[in-house]
Parts: sequence; structure tokens; C-alpha cells
Amino acid sequence: MTGSRLRAVADLALYLVARALLFLLALLPRRAGLAIGRGIGRAFAILSSRHRRVAIENLARAFGPSLPPEARGRIAGSAFAHLGMLCADAAYLPRLLRAPTERLAVYEGVEHLRAAAAEGRGVLVFSGHFGHWELIALLQPRLGVPFSMVVRPLNNRWLDGHLARLRARAGNRLIPKRDAARGVLRALREGGAVALLIDQNGRGDGGVFVDYFGVPASTTPALATFALKTGAPIVPVFSWPLADGRVKIAYGPPVTSRRTESLPEDIRTLTQACTARIEDEVRRRPELWFWMHNRWRTRPPAGRVEDPQPAAGPVVPARRTGGPDAGGPGVAGAWR
Repeated sequence: MTGSRLRAVADLALYLVARALLFLLALLPRRAGLAIGRGIGRAFAILSSRHRRVAIENLARAFGPSLPPEARGRIAGSAFAHLGMLCADAAYLPRLLRAPTERLAVYEGVEHLRAAAAEGRGVLVFSGHFGHWELIALLQPRLGVPFSMVVRPLNNRWLDGHLARLRARAGNRLIPKRDAARGVLRALREGGAVALLIDQNGRGDGGVFVDYFGVPASTTPALATFALKTGAPIVPVFSWPLADGRVKIAYGPPVTSRRTESLPEDIRTLTQACTARIEDEVRRRPELWFWMHNRWRTRPPAGRVEDPQPAAGPVVPARRTGGPDAGGPGVAGAWR
């Protein structure tokens, strides 16, 4: 059997196992299913020493000596538990789509989104792999602003197809990341909102280096480029779990953009401003971010001095909000 054939068989087997697990979880109350997901996430942290090492190294790089080793371990464990809850919540997305909004989320700052949409140039909505980013996307169409999502297809085409179908059921339009420009521009011309996650490592030469926790991080310039070339306003959105099982979804004031004679520098400046918004949220609730991703993998070109010191500012742990983990009971899959 060829390598590609073997990979296809393995992908199909993983898909079938995942669907079976989701089916079984769906037979349970959501709170119980999310607790199981949290346990699976913690088990994965133990079984995958590589991912746990990446998470702890990232925490050390971000916070330096202000965060002692035992605290890094606690936050990393909670982050894995939170990720497990996100995956488990995929079992409940079909029923969540039928539930009233007030049973799922509490909103803040929706006026920022609607005011930006009223300008008639579309809206660029950004966030990171933080909190319940999937539920943000699934619920936004209910706010009256059509939503398109720039997504990176999963390597497993079976799982990718399943996730795409779930997202489409909410009324969202999916724009493949590989050739996103045309779809993004069309959505903006139509006055809709386009969602981008900008907190993952930018590979190759396509990223722009901005400071994230005081360390240069290769970041996609797509958000800033679209904003500067179209004039579309940029609105941040973040979420975190509440004690009653719902999710708080907060839209923030638009990030100001301006054009000068240097477009590359304007892109870097705007990307830095948006990345700073993400860093602020992660500092407040570090257990809700995707620490097991190698965010600083791509390094600046030779000749650029890298500041290895974390940015000033302490960790500000969030209050525990329901359930034994700081991640709380909120949670699911991924804008990618």
C-alpha cells in the first residue's frame, strides 16, 4: 500500500472514531460531555509530551520568571482541558444551533459591530484561538451581520467536511485560506463581516514580525492589508465562559488604521495593534489560549536583533468560573 493510500485509510479511520465518540457524547447532557472532554484534554497533555513541552516553553517565553514553573504547569493543564472541552462541544453544536441565543451567550459591545457594519464597507472581525471562538462564529449571523469565515482546511478531508457542514448550518460562508482575497473582497463589498484569526505562526516569508509578549512573532498581514486597501473597519471579538454555563462574547471598539506613504510599515503597525489586543486578553485569562501551538517557531531574518525578554506586565489570572478548571464549562472547534 502506498504512503498516500495508507494516509487516506488512516484519515478515514480517525474520522470514523471521532464521529463515534461525538455520537456517544451527544447522548449525554452537555455538562457531562464537556467534563469528559476536559478529562480527555488533560489525558492528552500527559500522553503527548511534545505538546505539553511546547505549551510550557511558550508560557516561559511569554511570562519569563514572573510565572514560576508550578504555575506554568497549572496553566498548561487548564489550557489542555479547555481544548478538550472545545472538541467535545462539537457533539452538541447541532442542538446549540436550535437553542435560543439567551441560553447560550451573553453579549457585550454589539453596538461596535453594528456601527462598523453601518458604514457600508463591510467589517473585518478578528480574534485568536482563545475562549470559544467557534461559538462566536456560529452565533454572529443572529446579530444581523452576514458572516464569512476565512478557514484553513483540516488535513483530514473527512473531518474537514464534517466541520464545514456544521459551520454552514449556522448560515456562515466559508472562504478557503489558500485563495482568500477574492472571497474576502466580495464579502466586504456586500457589506458583510469577515472573520480572521491572526494569532498563529506565519510560515515562510509571508508573515510580518510584530511583538507578542515582547518577542517577535511572525504574523499574517492579511487583516491589516485588507483593512488598509478597502477602508473596512476592524472590530475585535473575544469570549470566555461564565459560571452558569453560558459564554460571554465581547466585541471591542474598532482598531484605528491610517495610511502613510509606506504601506508595508502601515501593515506592520496595524498588525501590531491588533496583536496587542489579543495579548491583553491572553494575559487576563491565559488558560483559555492555545499554548500548545508553536507560536514563535518562525524566527526573524538574520541580522534582526531579537529581544528575548517577555513584555512588561504580569499574568492576571481570571476568577474560576464554574467547574474545576479555570477554563470553565463553555466551548468547540476552530476558525483556522
